[in-house]
Amino acid sequence: MTLPVIIVGGFLGAGKTTLLLTAAQRLTARGLRVGMVTNDQGNNLVDSVLVQRTGVAVAEVVGGCFCCRYPDLVNAFLTLQQTASVDVILAEPVGSCTDLLATVVRPLLHYHGDHFRLAPLTIAHDPLRANSRFLAEVDYLLQRQLAEAEVIAVTKQDLYTEAKTNKIAELLRYDVGRVFRLSAVTGAGVDEWLNFVLANSSTAHKKLEIDYCAYAAGEAALGWLNVSGSIASDKTFSPRNWAYHLLRLFDAALSQVGAEIAHIKLYVCALTQHEPTDMVYKASITHSQGPIIWDLAPPADSPTRKLKFLLNARVQAPPGMLEAIARSVLNEVSPKNEFDVSYTNFECFRPGAPHPTYRM
Repeated sequence: MTLPVIIVGGFLGAGKTTLLLTAAQRLTARGLRVGMVTNDQGNNLVDSVLVQRTGVAVAEVVGGCFCCRYPDLVNAFLTLQQTASVDVILAEPVGSCTDLLATVVRPLLHYHGDHFRLAPLTIAHDPLRANSRFLAEVDYLLQRQLAEAEVIAVTKQDLYTEAKTNKIAELLRYDVGRVFRLSAVTGAGVDEWLNFVLANSSTAHKKLEIDYCAYAAGEAALGWLNVSGSIASDKTFSPRNWAYHLLRLFDAALSQVGAEIAHIKLYVCALTQHEPTDMVYKASITHSQGPIIWDLAPPADSPTRKLKFLLNARVQAPPGMLEAIARSVLNEVSPKNEFDVSYTNFECFRPGAPHPTYRM
């Protein structure tokens, strides 16, 4: 019997992780054991920490996208099957990755079709992303993602008015099988989408023309930042306020130099003495000068003297500029005369050109 695999691609900040976490909850409620594969060009992923907190079995593919780390992807699938006995796998490729049908889906069908059943490739789409000020080479990635979709999931329906999302006819020009409107936050449309992808299989019939020079240029235009560390103080402070000001200052500093945000994710775990468990916060910004979205936050914000944090940022900016701004903002919200700051990881880079293992 083949193992169902649901791959959800889409651009950075499209809501892929939130959708898959909600899908995992719905599938678990149906009595299914769910495994999840996260993916990134670097290490120390907020997504993996979030999945682990839910109790869902998770495997990481790091150091490159699924297409360039294809053997690692297959090993991740097999590991989840063998160690967690999963009934279904949810997989989220890097948000700057495209050409998935040719480099991931068709190779899986060709070499492992007797082991895995691939659902129609879903591409998550944030309807407000069209207003972003990305370079043409970055926008090329988003357009190619939509062009190869077998299913499009128009996300974040809880945030946008009907006028902003009533553009499904425009998406149909991509020769897509189905378009679903859904909200991973409210759950609207998620079960309908799940029922469809579980009942159908990918045909992988689309043959896309991909300019790999343009593809590489689009990825190279983005700076990738991953920072983890801890903040400590002799005096108590509000972890929520610390997180809020970090994100707002980061957004403002990037906007000042015209660096467009693709996605910023912040995970904070505040150590407490009076609460039964540590306080956990997860917040994100998916558009420059956009709202802070709190995916996780305790009902009441209790003061702390220490917190651990994990920051992932994907921004249209040179890595050197992005790193300098990040360090400046972290120093501003955690001044040395009040806080002891310790970094366990601080990496900033631009992705290398894609070199897929297979292209069929």
